Amino acid sequence: MDLTLGPEETAVRDAIRNVLAERLPLARVRALASAEPGIDEALWREAGGLGWFGLGLPEAAGGGGYGAAEEMLLFVELGRALTPGPWLGTVLAVHALAPVLAGALCVALIDDPAATLGDGARLTGVARGVADAGAAEGFLVVGAGAVRYLPAATHGLAVEGRPSLDPTRRLGDVRFAGIAAAPLAADAAALRALATLLAAAEAVGVAERTLEDSVEYAGVRQQFGRPIGSFQAVKHRCADMAVRAEVARSLTTFAAVALAEGEGAAPRHIAAAKVLATDAALANAADNVQNHGGMGFAWEADAHLYLKRAWLLEHALGTRAAHLDTLAVPWRRGE
Repeated sequence: MDLTLGPEETAVRDAIRNVLAERLPLARVRALASAEPGIDEALWREAGGLGWFGLGLPEAAGGGGYGAAEEMLLFVELGRALTPGPWLGTVLAVHALAPVLAGALCVALIDDPAATLGDGARLTGVARGVADAGAAEGFLVVGAGAVRYLPAATHGLAVEGRPSLDPTRRLGDVRFAGIAAAPLAADAAALRALATLLAAAEAVGVAERTLEDSVEYAGVRQQFGRPIGSFQAVKHRCADMAVRAEVARSLTTFAAVALAEGEGAAPRHIAAAKVLATDAALANAADNVQNHGGMGFAWEADAHLYLKRAWLLEHALGTRAAHLDTLAVPWRRGE
């Protein structure tokens, strides 16, 4: 299994990275975080026109003809840029709802693996801490065995904003008052596996970007007449960050290829990727704050934004502890 990027994958990655770098510098991300609706609508439309939402769909269905590996590349870049907006829910909904291919709909994901909202004909209850709920025009509810879609304007559906640790990714509580919702022709387990993979990919992007920021800063910030990157403590910290980022990317890529090729062990690889990628994002983001010294703790610096995004990703699609429990099941059974 070749985990290196070929010319076509490199072209996809570079095209996405260049657009995000031009349209979404961190100053723009900060501005979006303090304005409504919290996403860059022009970028959203451009992404739709460029086919980002349908990368994983066959060309016959109007997609890009790629697969999970290319969708993974998109989310690595979204993580690197701290891109706000319901990208994950929209990409998942693309597999069942054609209108989102052109970016016509912003769809937020509600992950409900225990079917607390109900697995019957109606949805009742509250989904708490839904990412980008306020900006969503619809909600994709992935339950224990069924997938449902509801427009945000559905009677009986209400969204209430709530504080978010990450100012670049807003949260909301979504209330369902006995709303009738017919299941879609989609596999809940398959969608959840893809969602978990893409969350891991976003964490890889955070891990890589914070490594690059630390290395760049260590080369220009001086103490005692020397760049701080010449000191062993900083060198070792950056080396550890590089190892974490590379391991996380390698395993996430392996999981994406396994999923694309329909391997039976793909869910196990995805769980492991989510654990390592989230761990790398958290550790690298924290080290990046340390490498920036006193400035790293300041609101004006960008280092804290990556750490906050990493913590939000820790709680998306299962925590590290939850996935480690899943990975331990065969061992506990003596398999």
